[in-house]
Amino acid sequence: MKQFVFLIDTGNEKTEYKITASGMTEAVAKIKEVKNEIKKSNPPSFKIQFKGVIYENAS
Repeated sequence: MKQFVFLIDTGNEKTEYKITASGMTEAVAKIKEVKNEIKKSNPPSFKIQFKGVIYENAS
């Protein structure tokens, strides 16, 4: 498993989310769920930025 790191900017604050998933497709599906939850509070702006991947058991 890998951790995919996304930065979500709502205009008020920037929050980093680490999504544990086996691949990018699964990570994007999970971050879309997070996006839908955040958008319910009507933020002034909304941006998602992919920051990178954290590989577990990398040596």
